Formats: sequence, structure tokens, C-alpha cells
Amino acid sequence: MTLTARLDKAFGHPGMIAGSLLSVTVRLLDLPSRYGFHLLVAATLGVEQAGQFYIVFSVMTALGGLGRLGVDRALTRHLAIAMAEGRPDAVRPAIGRACRLVFGASALVSVLIFAAAHPFARLVLGKPDLALPLALGALAIIPQNLGAAMAGGLAGLQRVGFSQMIYSWLWPALFCLIALITGISLDGALLLIALSFAVTAVVGGTLLRTFLPKGRNEMPAPTLLRPGLSLFSLELTQLMITAAPALILGIVASSREVGLFALAWRIALLINIVVSGVAAMASPRYAALHAGADLAGLGRASSQAVGLCLALTSVPVVVMLAFPAFLLGLFGPGYADGAMVLRVLALGQLAAAASSAMPELLGMTGHMADLRRLNALSLVVLLLGAAGLAELYGALGTALAVSASITVNGFGAVLLARRRLGLCPWARLADIVWRRGR
Repeated sequence: MTLTARLDKAFGHPGMIAGSLLSVTVRLLDLPSRYGFHLLVAATLGVEQAGQFYIVFSVMTALGGLGRLGVDRALTRHLAIAMAEGRPDAVRPAIGRACRLVFGASALVSVLIFAAAHPFARLVLGKPDLALPLALGALAIIPQNLGAAMAGGLAGLQRVGFSQMIYSWLWPALFCLIALITGISLDGALLLIALSFAVTAVVGGTLLRTFLPKGRNEMPAPTLLRPGLSLFSLELTQLMITAAPALILGIVASSREVGLFALAWRIALLINIVVSGVAAMASPRYAALHAGADLAGLGRASSQAVGLCLALTSVPVVVMLAFPAFLLGLFGPGYADGAMVLRVLALGQLAAAASSAMPELLGMTGHMADLRRLNALSLVVLLLGAAGLAELYGALGTALAVSASITVNGFGAVLLARRRLGLCPWARLADIVWRRGR
């Protein structure tokens, strides 16, 4: 019996561990692609210009999410339920509706970012030189979000590996391949990002068309915007945790502080490869189990997600806590000054691993109001904490706010799952450890 089979048997849910490991393995392609992307930016642009880049990149990431409105996540849930209930005819209309919604919203966001680039750079950031880079960043919004819609559809069809390719690693891989040949500047990097997103969206659309189930296109298109907006509160929280700290830090501190924080944050996000990979596998499974009223299966699946994440992230977290200066120093001179920042962020990622896929569990089981309230609280902690601590302690203060927000979001989801569904993955994990230790 293989190791994954033994783990599946221990948790009583066949295939979950193997599927999650496959998803995480696919996400490990982030190491040479996404982290190659960050290495190229950090090493080529230097601390000062890298800080400017990450300010613009943070604006693109945070505001770009407004063009999705959670429709990609709503599409994942809708397709997973439709396939679990044997309704393949509901797939094509849902995908068409999702693409139209995402394109319209993304076009509006892109135009607004382009128009507001100069006043935002001058009046808000106090860095007028960033007006052109912000305008160039607006070009990436439409292809980025259309690619996300394709990835959401692939996830709903249980093509999680391909979904993660479109969501995560293909665009930075393309960026790295071209940048190694042509070299990059601040403006050139932003144009290359837009091109990479465009190619990724085309690949995602081709894959989605390939995997569409056979069926007539006679079903009415579902309402995706309303459930999407509820699920968007989760996405918005994740986007803001990723993007807002560097933006706030860029307003109240120097570009150097932004550069230190941004690189430490990207290293800490190595943990997120595991967390998001397991969540991507678990989310459609949660929706299908809930559609079948399998509460016991939900409990087993959620405990597997948390247990697997903790098992896979323990060693990387220890390395980040023990050797932060060494890890940062690999990217060039001056970055090792962010050692304590990396330690704080690593602890926040450990909290994310201990509550892996629990916010997604709330969304996929229809507890939208609870999810909205929890995400609102997490955003308050993030924004108020970052605004107050960044000015006082720079990059370290921002890291404290980020880790606090992640902890509130993850542990709050665990408490809500226990209250609404009677599920507690920690209790099941403790029981398994206790039984095996006797």
C-alpha cells in the first residue's frame, strides 16, 4: 500500500491526499517560474527600482481583482455541483456568462486605472515617476482576469492541475523565458507581464474547450454575480493581504522599505504554494460533498487538508525562522536587512497552513454571510494594522499586520465551521495522532 493510500485510509476519504499532493506538486512549478520572476525583478532592478515595481504590481493585483468580482470562484462552485448532480448541460452556459461578466468588469477597471494613473501617482503615492508604469500596468487587467475565469472553470471540472497552471505558474514562466533573452527595465517588465497574461488566457481557453463535457447548450445561464460577490470577499481579502501592505508601505515609507518587505513576503509565500494547492483541490470537493449532504465526508476532507498542509510546511517554516538573512541574501546585497520581517511573515504562513482551505469550506458550503463578515474583520485588521504600524516600524510593522490578518481569517474560519457545520479539523487530527501514538 502506498503512502498516500495509507493516509487516505487513516482519514477515511479515498483519493483526497493523492489529489491534494498532485495539486501541490503542480504548484511547485511556482519555484522555477514565479520565484524566477521575483528573482529576475530583484536582481535586475535593485532594491530601489524593485520597490517601485512592487508598488505598481500591488496596485495591479489589488485593483485587478475588482474585474473578477469572484465570478471565477462562483464558476468553480457551480460547475462542481452541476457535474456532481449529473447536469453537464449546465456547464457551457455558465462558462459563457462568466466570461462576459469578467470581460465587462475588467475592461472598466482597466480604463479607470489608466485614466487615474497620473493623479494617483502624484497625489496619493507622492511618486509622480510612477504614472507611466501604472498606466502600463492597466494593460494586464483584462487578460489576467479572463485567464482566471478559465482557471475557475477548469477547477470546477476537476482539472485542478491545469487550473493551477493557468492561475499560477504559466504566466511567470513565460515572463522568465522572454526576460532572460531580452532583459528587463521597469516599464518593459510591466509590458511583458501583460503579454504573458494574454498568452496564458488563450491557453486556458483552449484547455477549457478541450475538457468541456458533452451536452446541449439549452440550459439558461446561471446567476453568477451574486454568489460571486460573496466569494469575492474571500478573494478580496487574499488580494489585499498580498497587495495592500506594499502599497501602504509605499505611501508612508521609502521604496527601499517596500523592496525589503516585498522580497521577504515573496519568500514567505512559498508556504502559500502548499496552502493554495490543497485549497484548490479541496474547494470543488467541498462543493460536491455538500451537494450530496455528506457532512461526515466534509469533516474528513477538511481534516485532510489541514493535516497535509501542516506536514508539508513545517520544514520550510523552520528554515525561514532559522536562516532568514541567508535566504534574503541570495537575491542580492541589501536584502538581508529584512530578516526579522521574514520571520514574522513565516509565522503568519504557519497559521495559514493550520487553517488550510477552511475559508473556502465556508464559501463552498453556502455560508456566504459568515464568510463576508469574517473577511471584513480580516481586512479591518490588515488595513488598520498596516496603516498604524507601517509608519512606526516600516517593513516589520507591515509584516506584523499581515500575519495578524492571516491568523484572524484562518482561525476565524475554523471556529465558524465548528459553529455552523459541527466540523473541527484540529480535533480529528488530534484524535488520529492520539490513536496512532498509543
